[in-house]
Amino acid sequence: MAKIDVLTIRIPALSRDKTIRVLVPDGLSADERRPVLYMHDGHNLFDASTSAYGASWNVHRAIADAARRGLRVPFVVGIDCPSPKRFDEYSPWVQPDMESFIPGLGRASFGGEGDAYVDWIADVLKATVDKRYPTFPDSTWIAGSSMGGLISLHAACRRPETFRKVGAFSPAVWFAREPLLAELSAAFPHPASCYVDIGTAESSDGGNPAFPALYLDGARAIRDALERRGIADLRYVEEEGAPHHESAWERRFPGFLDWLILHE
Repeated sequence: MAKIDVLTIRIPALSRDKTIRVLVPDGLSADERRPVLYMHDGHNLFDASTSAYGASWNVHRAIADAARRGLRVPFVVGIDCPSPKRFDEYSPWVQPDMESFIPGLGRASFGGEGDAYVDWIADVLKATVDKRYPTFPDSTWIAGSSMGGLISLHAACRRPETFRKVGAFSPAVWFAREPLLAELSAAFPHPASCYVDIGTAESSDGGNPAFPALYLDGARAIRDALERRGIADLRYVEEEGAPHHESAWERRFPGFLDWLILHE
């Protein structure tokens, strides 16, 4: 079974420490290098006991299965982000009226730390991982779900020299729809690759009946914006009846992983 190393690395610009979980592919030879997939919400990726919602993506199982099929699997670097800073770190744009989407969070305004977070991944975390593990520094990918999907898309636009492939699972377009779509339309890099998926029954608050349509329309808007921009390597997936939950992302992650590896 693959080993998972746990590190602590500080984000100086945000004055906070991050727990990092690095899945090291099993059976690496002494001189063998691999790509790196950076993923947000690292506490939800490997272990249900650390997950915010009692279920994980079981990324380690998907990696093991792909390796058994002879695929050259990547290192997976999971970056923990438990509440309450998640909405702040995962968007460069501020959402000033969160009460209209998810009431009861204790403040109205969230977001604005996304640029500092993305730059830290590209400049600090990546340097640490590339020094410690046998990576291909030019094969660096990024992915996440919900707000993690939003910040992954932004990372590709902000640091196109670093992030060559992007995965946006159930992206929370509703949080910053206009600036996100404007950025993708103007700045999503060529020839980057992009994976976007969505379920048709997604919600971030059961009390808001608008959420399923917000999620579905947002994912379709990303697809349409990237198609208009001429992004040729675009994979878009809709899953009928799928909720906004780790169980759905666990189900779709193996297909994403195959797409990542086979499009290397």
